[in-house]
This record gives sequence, structure tokens and C-alpha cells, in this order.
Amino acid sequence: MLPKQNAIDRRSFMATIHIDDSKPFPYFPAEPNNKRETFADFCKRQETGLNIVSDEMEQDNREQAEMQELMKKSCERKKALFYDNLDLILRHRDEIRGTPRYANIDAHYLVRGGGLYVGPLSLTRRYNFAGTPVNINLKLSTLLEVWDNAQFKVECGCGGTAVIRSFVGSPLSGGSQATAICPCCKKEIHVRNRNFGGYYGLLRIMIDRDIEKVARNIVARWTHAEVNYGKKVAEGKDAKWNKAGSEFYGDGEFCNIETMINELKMKEFKAQCEAEKM
Repeated sequence: MLPKQNAIDRRSFMATIHIDDSKPFPYFPAEPNNKRETFADFCKRQETGLNIVSDEMEQDNREQAEMQELMKKSCERKKALFYDNLDLILRHRDEIRGTPRYANIDAHYLVRGGGLYVGPLSLTRRYNFAGTPVNINLKLSTLLEVWDNAQFKVECGCGGTAVIRSFVGSPLSGGSQATAICPCCKKEIHVRNRNFGGYYGLLRIMIDRDIEKVARNIVARWTHAEVNYGKKVAEGKDAKWNKAGSEFYGDGEFCNIETMINELKMKEFKAQCEAEKM
């Protein structure tokens, strides 16, 4: 054991460390408009429950919210246009299904549904592939197919057949409430006590089928691109500045609700003019 005097001497060399957090930690030289904060301030901001985000992140969040609001208004406008012309669209349902430009039009905002315990039914799916956002939505041809199902049709007092465009219910009781619209008189009809699973289950299956269709289409087109590229390489063509991606193509021309409705109206107008000439 060390002598008592030595222990006292050792204690005399112990030092007290004082931490000064009044300066930025770690210390940075003073700069103009320096927004760095002290560690103590950082901890205080955490304790208040505030989100720790930068000004740039907040600006991006605001811009994203503005774009989402604009998209919501756009969908509401498209929805109103669609149902105002529902009679026209149903008259041409076979043509729409047989025309890829029309068949693949986004229709996820045209019908709404959901229920207790399961929440709202999403008819659009968002994916991230290699940092590339991809949305797959319910297609117009799929919605027209859904409306062929008896669950989604209602007889109207005017003699027309209304179609379901919104529903709510419970998977436990099976009960539901739905709203339909008649393409002939544009009357809104309330439907009660149809099986909730008949609404929710069918639409869920159909959006899953659309996702599979898109995925298979992409795979098939990429396979085709690889084959074409391989043929060029085998033929001795210069592939130095090209890869299989140069042979990868999509469906071609894009079409939206507004364009389709205008084209269908023009087709009917021309047919009417030709009929009057006869």
C-alpha cells in the first residue's frame, strides 16, 4: 500500500473540467449569417417536440403540399367531367376497352370505397424502383369491367341503369351503404345493405390485377429490348455508345380523360352529320 502522504499528493494533482457550451459545439469560426446552434440549444429544441428539419426541408414539404392540393383539385375537376359525360362513355365502353389509349387511362379517383377496420381502399399504388417513383392506378377499362358486375349496378326509376361510385361498410357485419349515379337522368341513388365484401373484394382484386398487368408489360418490353440489342451486337453493329436501354420503349402516345371525351364527341358528331346527309 502507498503511504497516506502519497495518496494526498495524488489528489492534489486532480483537476476539475468545466464544459462551456456557450459556444457552438464543435467550435466553428464566426461566419456571416452562421446558423449553427449550440448543443444545448439543440437539446432544448428536441425537448420541445419540434421537428428537427432544415429550412430547405420545410420549403420542400410546403411545395409538395401545394402540388398535392393542385392534384386534388385536378382530380375533382376530371371526376365531374367524367360523370357529366357518363352516358357518352358507357355508349362507347366496348371501343374504350379495345383501344389501349383509352383503356389505360387513370381512373383511380372516379370511385371511392372503404370500411371499418380496413380503412379506405387505395386504388393507386406508389412504388420506388432504384430511386424512381412509379404510380400504378386503376385503369378505366378495369372500372368499366367492374361496373358490369351486378354488385355495382342499380336500376333507376327513369329506366336507366345506375353505377356505384362510392361505398362504405363493415367487413364484420357485411353491411354497407353506397351511392350510385344514373347515366341517363344523372340522378344520385342511395343503396343500402348490399354485401360489403362484394364491393371491397372485387375492387381490391381488380387493382391487384392492374398492377400485375403493368409489371408484366414492363418485363416483356425489357426482354424485347435485350433481344433486339443482342441481335445488333451479333450482326457486328457498333454498340459502343448504346446499351439495351436504347431499345426500351413504352406504350407510345398518352391519353387523358379530356382528350378521350372530346374524341368520342367528335366521332358521334361526324356520324350524325353523315346520317343527316343520307
